[in-house]
Amino acid sequence: MWKRVLKMLVGLYLPLLALSLFLYSSQKEKQIKTLSENQKRETTIKKNNFKEQSYSFLHDTHYWSTLNYPKEFDPLGKHEEFMYRYIELVKAITDYDQFRFLDLNGKEFFRAVRVAGDSVVIGNLQAKQEHAYVKAGLALKRDQLYLSQISLNRENGIIEKPNKPVIRTVAPIFDVENNQIGLVVINFKMKSSLDVLKSKVADTNVYLLDEDHRIISSSTNLEDLPYEFGDTNSTLAGILDPNINTYMRDSTFVDNNHIWSQQPIILNGTTHTFGSKSNKSSKIITPSNWLLVLEIPPRLIRASLLPVSESILTFNIISIIVLFGFSYVYQKNKIQKEEFYGELESKNLLLKKSKDQLQKNNLVVTEINNCLEIRNKQLSDFNYLISHNLRAPVTSMSVIVEMIRNEKEPEKLNQLLPKLDQVTKSITHLTEDINEYVAILDNTQINVTEIDFLELIQEVENEFTETLLDDSTFEVLVDFKAWRKLTYSKLYLQSILHNFISNAIKYKRENVSSFIQFESAYENNKKVLYVKDNGIGLNLERHGENLFKLYTRFHRNISGKGMGLFLVKSQLEALNATITVDSNVGIGTTFKIIFEK
Repeated sequence: MWKRVLKMLVGLYLPLLALSLFLYSSQKEKQIKTLSENQKRETTIKKNNFKEQSYSFLHDTHYWSTLNYPKEFDPLGKHEEFMYRYIELVKAITDYDQFRFLDLNGKEFFRAVRVAGDSVVIGNLQAKQEHAYVKAGLALKRDQLYLSQISLNRENGIIEKPNKPVIRTVAPIFDVENNQIGLVVINFKMKSSLDVLKSKVADTNVYLLDEDHRIISSSTNLEDLPYEFGDTNSTLAGILDPNINTYMRDSTFVDNNHIWSQQPIILNGTTHTFGSKSNKSSKIITPSNWLLVLEIPPRLIRASLLPVSESILTFNIISIIVLFGFSYVYQKNKIQKEEFYGELESKNLLLKKSKDQLQKNNLVVTEINNCLEIRNKQLSDFNYLISHNLRAPVTSMSVIVEMIRNEKEPEKLNQLLPKLDQVTKSITHLTEDINEYVAILDNTQINVTEIDFLELIQEVENEFTETLLDDSTFEVLVDFKAWRKLTYSKLYLQSILHNFISNAIKYKRENVSSFIQFESAYENNKKVLYVKDNGIGLNLERHGENLFKLYTRFHRNISGKGMGLFLVKSQLEALNATITVDSNVGIGTTFKIIFEK
């Protein structure tokens, strides 16, 4: 039973499992899509914040580039008073790490370095003409601003401790006569800006990369710009799309159960007004664009899918329990029904066997009844034979004997004695007929054998001169295509054939080539024998009821006792065969015999 229960449970559960997997897959896809959209929005927000911060740095630099500086500007000498109020401004803007003026040869002629809070140190001028940002600045045109890469600040080629990520902005400066007198260079501190940028949303990871996929800052690294220390985990190359076109478009994709959202920060070649009174745009020049990347790791995806997983798992557990209960109850009821139907079938088989046996018994009873009916009729005929046919000669004999006893005259006695002899012979013949009929009635164990009908007919027809002579006008015809052999009493069958041939000869028509034909056939799976002749025939409407009765004669001009057909019918009925007749006067007679076996 348990095997059937488990088989049914599996069959019912598999569609639900497939549905569960489909729902989980669709929910996972939907959840990933939602996470991707949220991640993309967060990336856009961080990207815009970073751009606004960059614009803020450039805005300050643009401000310094728009001042009208004195001719032959000397901020540490004759123009110290001019510079005084601007030094206070440099002190107030805490994002300034260094503020410098460089001449057209790349040498500093003013330097302010922040040491703490709003305290700055003036002086300690340096030559910076070999630095890339200086060379790029000297190539700037009016209304152009330069934004350097983000890097760790170095003093005399050594990374400053503690690490200080900075970004440099450069712009050309002009005197009152619009003559370029040098460059303004500002080092902006990037620590707070990068901390804000890489602040996590939930458990997402944030990365700011350069065009070489090197990490500038990330939520997974303690220090910014790890590649400057030779850190092997300082790049995402090989994880993100290495195609250069990545920087030209936004991209959100799933890779190895990570959701990546990347957006380029492109400032090089862009223009911005920066609040200019003339509303004239300034062009931004930068050696590097950036790539902002947000990563949702697998654990966050799993966490977001946990409610879905729990719901589907709960659904599956409940489904298994319910389906198991249903399968158990169903199979239990089915087994009970099968047992019930099995018992019912067994009883039906017993009833069928009983019915078949009853039918066999009924057939036996019917056969016995038929035999009894035939035997009763035969006994009735025998009673008639005794009571009717024997009564008259016995009465006649009694009368003659009484007359002889009372007669005294010899002459009359001589007349009575021959009559007594005639009566005695009649009684003797009648007794012989009775003995022959009684022999049929008393013969309960009839010996039956397989008989070749054709051979038996040839044997019987040799008993008649009418069939032996070559010039005879009577012929015996046979047609045994259907069957030829029959299991029957040879004694009875020989007597039956003898009576048929005898009657056909006795009642043949004059001036006609007469014949009797024996033909075999099958009807309703029973053997049938047709016996046909072309004799004088019978009027069945007149004599049909008495045809097979004892001592019944229908042709007074032809000698006979009326015993033949009576014996034929009795001998056939003794072995459960039946006989019917069809006859027409002047045409002939056909007998049909149906054998039960």
